[in-house]
Amino acid sequence: MDGEHFGWMGKMLVVDLSARSARVVPLGMDLLASYLGGKGLGARLLYDELPARCDPLGPENMLIFANGPLTGTLAPAASRCVVCTKSPLTGAWLDTNAGGFFGPELKAAGYDALMIKGKAPEPTCLVIDDEKVEFHDAVHLWGQGVFATHGLLRDTHGEDFIIACIGPAGEQQVRLASIISEARAFGRGGAGAVMGSKNLKAIAVRGSKDIAIYDQAGFLTAIQEAINELNIHPDTGGGRPKYGTNVIYSLMNVAGVHPVHNFQEGVFVGVGKMNEEVWARDYYTKHKACFACPISCSKISRVREGRYGGKYTEGPDYENTWSFGAQCGNQEPGAVVYAEYLCDEYGLDAISVGNCIGFAMECFEKGLLSKSEVGFSLRFGDDEAIIRLVHLIGQRAGIGALLGEGVKRVAAKLGGGSEAFSMHVKGLELPAYDPRGCFGIGLAYATSDRGGCHLRSWPVASEILRYTDRMDPLSTEFKAEFVKNEQDLIATIDSLGICLFVTFALSPRQLVSLTYALTGSPEVSSGDKLVTIGERIYNLTRLFNLREGFTYKDDTLPPRLLSEALSAGPAKGQVVPLDTMVREYYLVRQWDAEGCPTPEKLASLGLRGDPA
Repeated sequence: MDGEHFGWMGKMLVVDLSARSARVVPLGMDLLASYLGGKGLGARLLYDELPARCDPLGPENMLIFANGPLTGTLAPAASRCVVCTKSPLTGAWLDTNAGGFFGPELKAAGYDALMIKGKAPEPTCLVIDDEKVEFHDAVHLWGQGVFATHGLLRDTHGEDFIIACIGPAGEQQVRLASIISEARAFGRGGAGAVMGSKNLKAIAVRGSKDIAIYDQAGFLTAIQEAINELNIHPDTGGGRPKYGTNVIYSLMNVAGVHPVHNFQEGVFVGVGKMNEEVWARDYYTKHKACFACPISCSKISRVREGRYGGKYTEGPDYENTWSFGAQCGNQEPGAVVYAEYLCDEYGLDAISVGNCIGFAMECFEKGLLSKSEVGFSLRFGDDEAIIRLVHLIGQRAGIGALLGEGVKRVAAKLGGGSEAFSMHVKGLELPAYDPRGCFGIGLAYATSDRGGCHLRSWPVASEILRYTDRMDPLSTEFKAEFVKNEQDLIATIDSLGICLFVTFALSPRQLVSLTYALTGSPEVSSGDKLVTIGERIYNLTRLFNLREGFTYKDDTLPPRLLSEALSAGPAKGQVVPLDTMVREYYLVRQWDAEGCPTPEKLASLGLRGDPA
């Protein structure tokens, strides 16, 4: 391997499905050092090569699977791979990442990135076996669910292949469709629909290559230090391994920020039937970890009795416990387990699906959807209705064909004031935190580059969870600086190829130790340099969205959160004072009053390009 590419493979595989061709493109050290990999590499490639204003479901759109330099190494939780594309749900920038084993296997095959262009004439499976790339007919797989597809491809190609595929939802270009690999989801924003639009059913990867390390002794020392920190931290070494991501459930409800009945309230009366203790005691049967992860936050849940007896899933994560629980007024955990299993089987984003169902339930109760339109009664708390709707969305059938378009499009069709309670930002449905009780997450939602997302900045940790030095959740002070800084840091994390959860225990200094020992790049030799790369990436995705027609007017929240006060909980009487925070955020970012990065800011980051 070229000595310049320590930690990186220095190669991208470019696949043209229309021409059924594949070629290897070298990735220069300047590009990798400036953008790292993952989200950063995908952002640079997509901004440079994607035609502006293209149809997200047209052949011009691209799918980029991108690894970070740490992906596939023994660094803790170095499993992450990022899919970058233009979202068919929002029309905006989309990056969505997953752990598991797909990214490490793609890295072992010799590639930092896989760029997929064009559209196959027939359903196709892409098989990558180190340098060998083949296009296989997948007509017999079209219509199969995710789990059957995994099994059939392993039967054909071998148990050591790692699969990423779509289910029926992606095939039918449901805008909420995900790409699933080993029950891990490239979940949000409709990447599965893009894959379906290309007639690409699955990707099977096997690799055998090693990753070159700049300073092996230093890297091993940094790994051991990181693992020690993770093991002794109360989250990554205590609560999260035991409870999974549901570890925060009760605290969110006590804080009054656990959205109920489509964000009408923030305190769920069913908490005693759905909290972290219930899941750990009655449903978890196994702990599971992604590649090289000491945390094991994933859980296998099984329903032991009742009408959902025997149902199981990998999960449910906190977001999905909420989306099929409090969001829909459901107090039956078995229905949550089954709904998440169905989302994995159809290939659907469970956050958006549950959000859409809760929205539909409110529309039904307000008379904007009728029983004849839905096909059955649709009331908050009806767990059987939840399951029926997941099936319909996954099959793009009946009312599910409409709901699978996402709440923004549903509200535009239904009217009747439903836009005020369609809970999305830029078209992406909101996750499980009510910003009326923690203002910082409201700013994070509003300014997220992919829309309503808690994984660009998560002020909840500092506003609610921190024991000491907690920020006032009902103050706007310092929120702009906090959100901006965390967005830059997380953009860096999503480009390095490690899981965000490790940052709960590791400092930027430790991330530098890992990355510099691996790569030897002077661009990552300090925390400031590393975070500057994240700032460069976040400004680049901003340019992408501006070029696609988004403006400062899209940096907002659903009207419900700005005008309807909470009636209970610690944040009783509160709405989100968003305008103040957004103005301060633009100043901190050195963007102009309309949210455009200034020429001086772009120059300081080495960026180019006119967003218009």
